[in-house]
Amino acid sequence: MNPESTDRSDANLSASRSVTPRAKRTWRWLVLGAPLLALGTAGLAWVFTDGEGKAVAATRPPDVPRVEGASIAYSKAFAERAGLKLSPAVRANLVPLISAVGTIDFNPEHVSAVGARLKGLVTQVTQFEGDSVEPGTVLAVIESAELGEAQATVSTLKAEKLAADRNLERENSLAAKKLSTAREAEVAAVEAERYEHLLDAAQQKVSALIGGTGARPRRLGSHELRSPIKGTVVARNVAPGQAVEGEIVAFRVANLEHLWVEIDVFEKNLGVLALGDRVELSPLAAPSEAFEGRVARISSVIDTNTRSAPVRVELENKDRKLRAGQAVNATIHASAGGTRERTLVPTSALTFVDGKPTLFVVSGEHKVRVVSVEIGPTNGAQTEVVKGIAPGEQVVSDGVFALKSELFR
Repeated sequence: MNPESTDRSDANLSASRSVTPRAKRTWRWLVLGAPLLALGTAGLAWVFTDGEGKAVAATRPPDVPRVEGASIAYSKAFAERAGLKLSPAVRANLVPLISAVGTIDFNPEHVSAVGARLKGLVTQVTQFEGDSVEPGTVLAVIESAELGEAQATVSTLKAEKLAADRNLERENSLAAKKLSTAREAEVAAVEAERYEHLLDAAQQKVSALIGGTGARPRRLGSHELRSPIKGTVVARNVAPGQAVEGEIVAFRVANLEHLWVEIDVFEKNLGVLALGDRVELSPLAAPSEAFEGRVARISSVIDTNTRSAPVRVELENKDRKLRAGQAVNATIHASAGGTRERTLVPTSALTFVDGKPTLFVVSGEHKVRVVSVEIGPTNGAQTEVVKGIAPGEQVVSDGVFALKSELFR
């Protein structure tokens, strides 16, 4: 080994042993302090070492809302970062929006149930489900012995009445010429009147059997079921060769251009509804499509289980885009609710804490208090506050979610 090299190593070792702990800390600061100082000034953290060389970190307090007595305080920087905006509670009229889910159904005013009305045998069916029909279109043909007997009776009575009318005419002529007594003319008149009543009764029986359609049968006992309205066959309950009774509903015909939507409205909202209120509708399967209807019926009976009542909405369906049985979202513009002033706040100001509607009400500069409120109807953009704040008070209307997240996490 080189003696000169050995001497330098011993000298370096002696020098390192003579370095004091304070000098060690200074050296570490010079090496690590500069880059960490840059990070610290950016608000991240300061890092230093203690006398034993262990790292110690001191973190700057976060800029988040904090509780100060009954209020919640936040900094201007937090308000800007969270996008907090304030709006006043105002007194104004409100046309409430009532939302519900409904089901499309046939409008009963545009639906006809075509019954057989008599016993017989179905010999022909000419229209089926989905077929479009006009008033008077033949739907099916039924052969009925009962109808044949009634029609035969009518024919017989017509002939007997004709004979009685001619006899009356002859007796009146003879009585005028003093060739017959007045008694014989009176008897002829009574007989003619009797046959008139019998014929009228027989014709009414035939009319009752065939439903009063006025259509002339092709032969005795043959009854043609005809559609009384323009529409579409939506139900068929007969088939050729089927024996039918008088109470069966053979066909159901509906005009699909006129529909109803039945929705259940809670009891608390019924008081603000009125006939003719506008209703916006959109199918659950196609929420982007919008239709408009009007309130046509408001039930007078409330379901004791659901505390709601059915409300029916008239809906035009000229383009046939809607179908019976389809589920729709309904929004009713309840005009009767807009007749008085209410205390209103932006709907965006409302949040729910423990299931209760809540507002952040301004209590000072950069301070709010948490207030549970009772709310009423809404029109989407604004909501009535029934109890909890007074008109003129400022509430947080934008950035509510950010404020709530910091307070209740």
